[in-house]
Amino acid sequence: MNYIIHYDIAAIIVTVVIGIHFYMKKNISTVQNRIFKALLVVELLASVFDLMTVFAIRNPMSFIRPLHYVLNVVYLAMFNLTPVVYFTYILKVIKKTASSSRKEKLLLVVPISICELLIVTSPIHGLIFRIGQNGEYIHGLLFWFLYAVSLYYVAMSQYYTIRFRKFFSAGQIVSVSCYTVFCFIIIITQAFFPSLLMTQFAVSIAVLLIYFSLENPLNYEEKDLGTYNKTAFERVAFELIGSETPFQVLGIEIEGMKYITDALGVENANRLLKQFSELILTIADKEKVFFMGGYRFVILSEKNGNWDEIIAEIQERFSVPFLTDTVSVTMSAPMCVVAYPKNAKRLADIMTLLDIGIVEANQISGTPVIYANDELLKKGRREAEIVQIMKYALYEHKFEVYYQPIYSVEKKCYVSAEALIRLRHEEFGYISPEEFIPIAERNGLILEIGEFVFCEVCRFISEAHLLERGIEYIDVNLSVVQCMQSTLYMQLLDIMNRYKLPYNCINLEITETAAVMSQETLIENMDKLREYGINFSLDDYGTGFANTAAVVKYPFHTVKLDKSMVWSAMDDKKAMSALKYSIAMLKEMGMELIAEGVEELRQAQLLEEMGCDFFQGYYYSKPVCGAEFLEKLAEMEKRGSIEKLNIMEA
Repeated sequence: MNYIIHYDIAAIIVTVVIGIHFYMKKNISTVQNRIFKALLVVELLASVFDLMTVFAIRNPMSFIRPLHYVLNVVYLAMFNLTPVVYFTYILKVIKKTASSSRKEKLLLVVPISICELLIVTSPIHGLIFRIGQNGEYIHGLLFWFLYAVSLYYVAMSQYYTIRFRKFFSAGQIVSVSCYTVFCFIIIITQAFFPSLLMTQFAVSIAVLLIYFSLENPLNYEEKDLGTYNKTAFERVAFELIGSETPFQVLGIEIEGMKYITDALGVENANRLLKQFSELILTIADKEKVFFMGGYRFVILSEKNGNWDEIIAEIQERFSVPFLTDTVSVTMSAPMCVVAYPKNAKRLADIMTLLDIGIVEANQISGTPVIYANDELLKKGRREAEIVQIMKYALYEHKFEVYYQPIYSVEKKCYVSAEALIRLRHEEFGYISPEEFIPIAERNGLILEIGEFVFCEVCRFISEAHLLERGIEYIDVNLSVVQCMQSTLYMQLLDIMNRYKLPYNCINLEITETAAVMSQETLIENMDKLREYGINFSLDDYGTGFANTAAVVKYPFHTVKLDKSMVWSAMDDKKAMSALKYSIAMLKEMGMELIAEGVEELRQAQLLEEMGCDFFQGYYYSKPVCGAEFLEKLAEMEKRGSIEKLNIMEA
């Protein structure tokens, strides 16, 4: 028979090119990865031995008969093993770290075992093939069984891919389907035209499809930084957990990169990030380094996890500035160490511990490190639960907006109120804003919460006709994240237009932190909103280090004196002097002043003497729900009517 060997040569070339590309890239060592390597080896051996058998058949006198048998046995064994390895690979994609069931093991092992046994023993019985007296190659009665078994494994691969399609992307399903159709066509063609030798070429093309869709190292590489990516970390960690292999991770967050990006531009920020990456790769030495997105890196070690040297080197490097083309930048790198299974037994818990640990470390000055423990995990799980509660509250409108009235010294009545968000849960009870707001800011929910509050306030003003009942405006707090949004002004104006409200019925409160962190974006938003008549208050005056600078730089209309400043002045002469001079200075700058935390008549009288315009605190009212706030307005209206009547009678 005149065999056409060009397809085998092409198969060898394709397989070798895939192998070279595969081994030149960064690879993660997982069971799935090792099965793919086995698939490459089996395919290459099958193609090479197919060529060798053809050479032996063409030159029968150059090979002794036993060698003919050996070459054909090895080729056929590799040929039929290829779809088995492929099916195993598909199962591993689906099962990840879990073991296959007994049924799946039988489906995997029994057909190939029978097939390989028939191939190996064929020199005895000749049912698969035999070598004639003159060295000619002759198919046996059961040779068709080899094709049937190959098609069986290809079909099973397709069946499992469709059945468990949630584990595959659309592109991966298409690749597997193409492999199935291609193999069916080629195997059937090969059965009818055995001289074409197309099977191995078809398999090599299928391996190429698998490589690009399922096993491409580029899927796990952060090319610009030279590290692995988050997908690679999750895959490696998941497999180590599945095999119960102890390991430790060190999470490192580059703190302040967001502001570097804003101040120096994306190009300089990326250059700094590259410096961080090279530093961590050098320090980590042979340990795997993963870039998790944002500005976080993770080092994974399967050793005992002695991090002292690595941590010390990172701390030493971050104690001096990093250089860009124009400036030197001092940064910090809060860190957290998590050990499996000591601190966490699930991948989700590891990620939670890294998140909460780095947040805790960031509250310590310098370049600190936190070692995960049960208490930290408990705190992290509570945070994760609160995130779910907030998502549910947003979806089901379970958040509540309370209103704390603000008393006017001049008008002797309530003229405004501050909108305050509240969250209650059946199991957790009351959850303080001081707890859930920072969590919402870290998890990105704060934008939705801020929009909900603003919509609810606008709805309340409209439906309760607050402007007709003496309320001039409602104070609404803006979070740091909201202030960073360049489209904030458009969103707020759109909501107010929806409820047909005058723009001056809203006053926006901004903390010093938000002002410092947002800067140019915030000023642009403030300028646009002020054009429509919306005013701004600087909240928590007296708690920061640059309040006066914030008052000067930003177009604030009102300043709110923090309750801590008010309370300390009542019992401390120095604090009282600071309060007096602060009020005098702010009044000189033309600011209206609201004193928070007014709980006693004595406080109100002193603050009025100093020149405060408005009071907010428990002496006048605690925060109340909308219905109670309306009741207070009704009482105020009734009291005002009585006073007017008394004046008229007098």
